Amino acid sequence: MGRSVLITVGVIFLVLVLCRAGGVRAQAAAAVPPTQAAGRAALPKPAANLTAGTWKYKTTAVQPDGTYNWNHTVTIKDDGERWTVTYLQNIPAGNVTYVQSLEKDTLIVRTLSLNHFAKPGRAWPIIINLNVTDDRVAGTSNRTTGHDQRVAIDLNGPVFGDEAGLVATVGCLPLAERYQTAFRDYDFQKEKERMWQLKVVGSDRVTVAAGTFESYQVELTSADGGPDKAIIWIAKNSHTPVKGLTDVLAGNNGGSDTGIAKESRSGDHIFGTWELIP
Repeated sequence: MGRSVLITVGVIFLVLVLCRAGGVRAQAAAAVPPTQAAGRAALPKPAANLTAGTWKYKTTAVQPDGTYNWNHTVTIKDDGERWTVTYLQNIPAGNVTYVQSLEKDTLIVRTLSLNHFAKPGRAWPIIINLNVTDDRVAGTSNRTTGHDQRVAIDLNGPVFGDEAGLVATVGCLPLAERYQTAFRDYDFQKEKERMWQLKVVGSDRVTVAAGTFESYQVELTSADGGPDKAIIWIAKNSHTPVKGLTDVLAGNNGGSDTGIAKESRSGDHIFGTWELIP
């Protein structure tokens, strides 16, 4: 699929779900088939809203050139009509900052920005700034050349997740045993929309550095037939993501352009784990 360790193993986990109950009408647990259906009809309906605050996590990523560890924070701010979610990764080689704004109640993505440090194999920092409507992504990106290039991509419907966040709003959904749904995100590297299938596959008591949590085990797989997948444990009482595992396949036009220490080779498997810390 061509996503990176930093974008997929890092941010995918955590702009996830720091939600509070109430303020949004709940949706009964129901199966929604993965589909490219147009418009808001394809959107899952949140049963909780985001919660303002800051959360801390630690991440481990394993790829062919080594194992990498770092901490990151997720900060959610109430900005009136929108939520602003800032994800900061403190990588030894440099910081990665990812910011998105979400529409209140629907949690639809409205703006996306990414600032990623330069490194061997890509001599320039990646800077991406995008505006998102129900049917279009537009803005600028210097990802491929180091120079700003125009981005203008048509969508079949609103973006509920995104390339970096992916599961940015999963914990706000009406999770329950056997709940499943599908949603659309935006793929930064391939610059196109993509559909994901979400299923609650069970319940677990999970112990991490921050404590022990009764949690839903949520599975995410590509509804477009891609190989990437993730498992996320979300605390039942707080809707907070407390633990996650991912398996992603690097490679897009010969490599992943945002690997950790260097460019990942096409076909490399990258495994990640993360957990909530005090």
